[in-house]
Amino acid sequence: MVSCPECQSSKVWKDGLRYVQDNPIQRYICRDCGFRFSDPEFSRKITNSSYNKQSSRQICVLDKKAKNLVAEQKNPILQENKNKTKSNLVNYALHLKKDGKSDATIETYTKLLRTLDNQGDLYDPESVKSVIAFHYKSKVTKRLAVCAYSSYLNFVGGQWKKPKYRPEHKQVFIPTEEELQLAINSGTKESVIYSVFLYETGARDNEAQRLEWTDLDRERMNVTVKASKNGDSRIVPISENLLNLLFSLPKDKETVFSKSVKRTAAFHNRMVTLAKKYDNPRFKKIHLHTFRHVRALKEYHKTRDILHVMGILGHRNINTTYRYIRLYNQIYKHQQRVKFITKVASTKEERCELINDDWMFVEKDREDWYFKKPE
Repeated sequence: MVSCPECQSSKVWKDGLRYVQDNPIQRYICRDCGFRFSDPEFSRKITNSSYNKQSSRQICVLDKKAKNLVAEQKNPILQENKNKTKSNLVNYALHLKKDGKSDATIETYTKLLRTLDNQGDLYDPESVKSVIAFHYKSKVTKRLAVCAYSSYLNFVGGQWKKPKYRPEHKQVFIPTEEELQLAINSGTKESVIYSVFLYETGARDNEAQRLEWTDLDRERMNVTVKASKNGDSRIVPISENLLNLLFSLPKDKETVFSKSVKRTAAFHNRMVTLAKKYDNPRFKKIHLHTFRHVRALKEYHKTRDILHVMGILGHRNINTTYRYIRLYNQIYKHQQRVKFITKVASTKEERCELINDDWMFVEKDREDWYFKKPE
């Protein structure tokens, strides 16, 4: 029986045929996670067929109709440069590691440099400029490629006049609560728990993937989120329901969630499936990072405290958090203002009790202290 290589589910549909050298390969789509894949039995037959066998045939042309075959030959200088690049990239990665760069930065930079080398020549800055300009669509990726190549040139002792790309800040997409719940509850059991974790904690995708069992505190009902990028580690409270879901996962590895490089792609495929099912293209704009945006807005809506939101998200720069405050004001400025419950405390015991119950102090009038709390 055919099963999904991504989530091991047996609920798969046939999804057409793919032809390789006139040999048909059956394609499937997983009904649980939306992952598309080829039938391994067909792929094995193609591998053992004459498709991969080397041929001894030669190209023969008449002298009168001969084409210019010089262009088909490999440029020896370019080939020599590419051989140098392979060893240089290894040394460059070690240099970044010694320089204190994170593993995510090293992986991103080396991946970009390999693409630039495959599409062009790292020893020719003009070639690199062309690859960056035409190969990448996003200005954010273009700018990142420029940074990676500039860092590489500093390592090998080269120089170039780097192009300038100013990325456009796109408006963050915030789905409705109904759309959000449908997105969370799609996929396998682990996929659902993974989405709930991102939704409740506001953690980044790579932070959730590195979550270990020792980071969970069942008694205090919180979780330690390790820092990533330029953020801070933090302790985030979670619900009892999420704790029970996390501890229901198999404990056969050090991390809570299984490491999957296709998790993002599988989630996108599920959103495409939901978009078709409900005839709602908005699902295609929901990503794993969307849960972080939603958590930031919910925390600010509940507390109106930018420093609290900054701590939950693990930001080091308050200007990064302020973008969510500005987004909140843009989304909810036309909606009704939040209603508060007010209380007056005249004695020290009453004031302490209200503070312990998360009431916010407003002002005092002689012996009376005024507190408020959202309904």
